[in-house]
Amino acid sequence: MNRTKLLHSFEQSATANGYAFHSTDERYIPQLVHTYPALWLTPPLFQSMVGRTHGTITYTVTTHALDAGAKLSPTERNTRQATLEQDLLGLFASLSKEDYVIAVENLKIKHSSQTLSAAGEVAATATAEVITFF
Repeated sequence: MNRTKLLHSFEQSATANGYAFHSTDERYIPQLVHTYPALWLTPPLFQSMVGRTHGTITYTVTTHALDAGAKLSPTERNTRQATLEQDLLGLFASLSKEDYVIAVENLKIKHSSQTLSAAGEVAATATAEVITFF
């Protein structure tokens, strides 16, 4: 149930910020991403659970923010990467305000020097632990 809530929260936030949203295994990025900017959420990984009928579930969440970048100059690419980073920070800040989320911890954002598809996009990848309650 919390996994579904996470997916829904990411989708709502991504589409509200103008991103095309996708969520499945990373190997499908080249086939499914055709419009930019795009937000790709890999399936959240169940890490741990505390409690039986009520308690917490911790997920590791990885998401990729992608934007067109094949014809950008290095300065434009840097500007676009800064925008993607800010958008990812906003996305996780928004997620931390959801009723079922206790905390977002260990957020890390890295910029990719290699593209995730043949389109030459600019990409930033965020990984975090999301602690939810049930």
